[in-house]
Amino acid sequence: MEEDEKARTSLRSLEESGLGREQIRIMLVAGMSFFTDAYDLFVIGVAILLLIPAFHLDALQTGLLVSSALFGAVVGPVIFGIAGDKFGRKNTFWITVTILIIGAIGSALSVSYIMLLFWRFILGVGIGGDYPVSSTIVAEYSNRRDRGKLISSTFAMQGFGIIAGVIIALTLFFARVPGDLIWRLLLGFGAIPVASILYYRMKFEETQWFKNSKRTASETGRTKAITRKAFFRRRWKVLAGTTVSWFINDVTYYGTTIFTPYLVGLFGFSGLLAATKTSAVVLVLFAVPGYWIAVSLIDREGRKPIQYIGFLVTGIAFLVLALAGRYILALSSILFFFIYGLTFLFTNYGPNTTTYVYPAELYPTQYRATGHGLASMSGKLGAAISALLFPLLIVSIGKYALIGILGSLSLVGFLITIFLLPETKRRSLVETSGEIELGLVTTMLSDEFGSLIRNIDSASNTLNKALVSGRIADTKKLFAGVKAKEHDADRYVHDIFDYITNVHVDSIAYLDISHLAKRLDDIIDTEEMVSSRLHLYGLHESDRHMQALGVTIVESMKYVKAAVSKLSELQGASDEDISGIRSDIMELYKKCSNSENDADDILREALKDVMHGNDVKRIIKYKEIYEGLESVSDRCVDAMDVISDITLRYAYRTKR
Repeated sequence: MEEDEKARTSLRSLEESGLGREQIRIMLVAGMSFFTDAYDLFVIGVAILLLIPAFHLDALQTGLLVSSALFGAVVGPVIFGIAGDKFGRKNTFWITVTILIIGAIGSALSVSYIMLLFWRFILGVGIGGDYPVSSTIVAEYSNRRDRGKLISSTFAMQGFGIIAGVIIALTLFFARVPGDLIWRLLLGFGAIPVASILYYRMKFEETQWFKNSKRTASETGRTKAITRKAFFRRRWKVLAGTTVSWFINDVTYYGTTIFTPYLVGLFGFSGLLAATKTSAVVLVLFAVPGYWIAVSLIDREGRKPIQYIGFLVTGIAFLVLALAGRYILALSSILFFFIYGLTFLFTNYGPNTTTYVYPAELYPTQYRATGHGLASMSGKLGAAISALLFPLLIVSIGKYALIGILGSLSLVGFLITIFLLPETKRRSLVETSGEIELGLVTTMLSDEFGSLIRNIDSASNTLNKALVSGRIADTKKLFAGVKAKEHDADRYVHDIFDYITNVHVDSIAYLDISHLAKRLDDIIDTEEMVSSRLHLYGLHESDRHMQALGVTIVESMKYVKAAVSKLSELQGASDEDISGIRSDIMELYKKCSNSENDADDILREALKDVMHGNDVKRIIKYKEIYEGLESVSDRCVDAMDVISDITLRYAYRTKR
């Protein structure tokens, strides 16, 4: 328990800390692989111009080679997302970089089309695998106020990678390097940036979030991890929102390249690198600024508005080009170029950045990398499909009709963002990922609540033991013992409130936790009041009514203790198991209510007996003691009310 408290304190300190040098270093090391990812994906567009004559490629072979890395990037996120959650962020962090190095070198040394196709696919596996791992490790090292900025900065390094590809390609061509050597140098250069960070990736410490998750899961009797299937079934909105929006984004983002060849004449470019030069202009004026506008605003404006505004403006721009592009181009080529550029600007400002940030925040530690991997896979599938099919669709339906489809898809992305995705800016990972909801009974109740229950149970037994003996030799000692337990209980209640305030839990979870803590605290407060009255009034003897009421206190607490223990079984339970747990808790609730009814009967009989006497002082003293003892059972029922409410609400919320 001491280790858990230290771990939670460490996480709270991290999330409330300022932006530090270590967080920036981690972002840069993670971002370097995204620099390389973008370089590798872009540079094939230039290299293919030389590979077509070198390997005598037909249209199908060309399409497969261009999209092979993208199809590898479909596989990579799932493999390394699951691996990241199973074996740790640190271990997978350096493996993905190793694959990028091997894939780039293998591509550069390929001597046949099949060999090159294979290595580009392997390279794509490394590219895709880096998405969930890098985002997860940056998210788990970030504070809550700057997390969006750090994750999006990691992703924004893509812009520099693409620009580097343009510069290197133009340099090699202007230097008149032989064509067969150019494509090998272009493909092999991708190994250099990631090789420079391999050492640093291997030296990273495992994140505290992952270590906490693994330690908690390994402690038998304390938690039962929710199954992957159960989690994704219950959190289907998060799954749909992150995967579908990323799929749409990548389909439309790659679709923005459709008009690039038609802009060549606008800039007066010609020759082999005309399209590359055109892309450079678009990148510098629109694409790269979009990334960094997102970085500067994401923690102020929020992920949700940035994403839906990005989808909305991109969709409108696409539809304007689809419906009036011919007329706009005839009227003003500059206006056409500006509208076209807006699709790059608002895609990178919006969904191209936020679809990468969202999954790292919306999935719990246990499945953070897996969830991001599924979203990344969906996006790369959209990219691969667009790269493979768009050339055919342009021929069959025309570029303007295709751009209209992309505009409609962007508006679908706008609606998905509005209805399925929450805002996560400046909130704790515990809150954004639903871990407070999922971990309510495993993290909180197993530690602070567990300690609170033990103190109350000990106080109940101490009080009952004194009453049952019939002779209370030392009322001062009894009061001091119960008071000490009550003092400890207050400390645990304070820790609970401090915790739920610092992690900014949602309102329903806050009420659940705070109400249960308050009701449990009421039990021991009432016991402390009774023991203080026994000492104050100097009552050294207990009658049969007090003894009977003492028994009801112990019985009632037994049921409360069992119910809290049952709550801890909710984590990871199937729908059928949840139903069984609810039935068990309701049975305990009935038993506790019966015990409280017994206490009511005892109280009535006790008051009837004491009222027959003529000693007014005795009547007042005994009446207060009797009513105080009976109130303990009432407070136990109050706690059972909250527990049953939590059980019902938990079952409902996990099925949303």
